[in-house]
Amino acid sequence: MPGPTFITCDRIDLKTIEEEDLPFLREGVNHPDVRRYIDVFRTPHTEERYREELWPIETGDDGVTLLTVPREDEHAGDPVGSVQLYPIDHARGWANLGVWFHPKAWGRGYALEACAHLLDYGFRRLRLHRISASAMAPNEASVALCERLGFVHEGTVREASFVGGERVDDESYGLLVHEWEGPEAVLGE
Repeated sequence: MPGPTFITCDRIDLKTIEEEDLPFLREGVNHPDVRRYIDVFRTPHTEERYREELWPIETGDDGVTLLTVPREDEHAGDPVGSVQLYPIDHARGWANLGVWFHPKAWGRGYALEACAHLLDYGFRRLRLHRISASAMAPNEASVALCERLGFVHEGTVREASFVGGERVDDESYGLLVHEWEGPEAVLGE
């Protein structure tokens, strides 16, 4: 069960990660449709490996990782995905946005809502100057998410990843604090 609500959004809560969330997190990162486009999830994560490699990132002091928990629908009260600013470089005012959602929650706008509010937290509360994101070119949903959030396409890293037996490009995005108009602008609230 996720921890206390850290950020309240319109339809979802962004909650802290607790020890009891480990089974959901492992299930998510091991799901074939999730790990397809995320390099760090490419190989299976046993509980031991997850605790060793990913748990310190998700619970450490150099980032913010939150679970997305819908308040209304068949998933109410249960986590459906994770959003993260990691690593956070406070000296340079920079962080990277990471996001994954269980396929059962795809197509509901949860990623857009969660990311919009996490970006707002990053810019307004953490006083970050820049947040970056990247997506493998064939991952059309992630590319569209970056664009809807207002990220600027900063370049293509050609044939940087390997998906489904072929090399694919990585798309790099950036968003600066003075370009951020808030979650209301992104979500049309």
